[in-house]
Amino acid sequence: MFISRFAKQTLLLMFLLSPALSHAQATVLASVKPLQLIAAAITDGVSTPQLLIPANQSPHNFSLRPSDVSHLTQADIVLWVGPGLETYLANMFAQEAQRDRLLEAAAVPGIVLLDLSEHAHAHSAGEHYDPHLWLSTANARVLARALHAKLVVLDSANATQYDANLQQFEAALAQLDEALQQQFATLREAPFAVFHNGTQYFEEQVGIAHRFVLVPDHEIQPGIRHLLALRAQLAERPLNCLFEDINSNEATIDTVFQDNPVRRVMLDPLGDAVALSKVGYLQLISTMAGAIQQCLSPQ
Repeated sequence: MFISRFAKQTLLLMFLLSPALSHAQATVLASVKPLQLIAAAITDGVSTPQLLIPANQSPHNFSLRPSDVSHLTQADIVLWVGPGLETYLANMFAQEAQRDRLLEAAAVPGIVLLDLSEHAHAHSAGEHYDPHLWLSTANARVLARALHAKLVVLDSANATQYDANLQQFEAALAQLDEALQQQFATLREAPFAVFHNGTQYFEEQVGIAHRFVLVPDHEIQPGIRHLLALRAQLAERPLNCLFEDINSNEATIDTVFQDNPVRRVMLDPLGDAVALSKVGYLQLISTMAGAIQQCLSPQ
């Protein structure tokens, strides 16, 4: 049977655009880099998850550009922490028609959230929680499973790859968990302080606990009375180490520690220095653990 050139081109175009045969991968957009690293472990060999907020920028006060809004609306899955971190996204998502595209980490069943107060405790996502939930490998495991469940529905053609990736990631997490317990077995009583209260998920996992926080609320500068009280406490009970981050303030640290020598370690909880790969999340936690171990260890 004779088929015209135009008909052949039309049939070819229909074949290429057919949803059943195109096998287009599901696109994942993560709000912050640690979530992107977790996603990369599950999408490895299929696609590369994209990042909304650069790791060298604070996610607390990020301003969305028109191009960012475009990326948010085009992604098949938007992976974010929740209103406790990305408040500007919460306002946008409140008007989002396709809410099934969203994967809010803080609201995933099984995710353990800790309070921002000095005495951390688990509670529900509707309260004032510490948003650095990715620093718990148990939470990373739960989130990876939730992302996997969405991907195998949206992109069933690559379900086998997603299954294998999840299995490998969970096995690697189990090995990392065991290594962390051994790494901190003799350091659980080491006294230390934190500039911001952003490492407690990691602290709880390995069995260490900070003595005090220099700046309890990242949005409010501490008063001089608070800092002088910490200085008095420090005079009575010296510390081994201080955990800092990119937002640490030298004047605040000097006010508290003054002439008291203390080892200081700069942590990278957002993974700015970690390359995007299927093992990126493991490297993020391992690198933090190594820096903390060195700071806490007796000289």
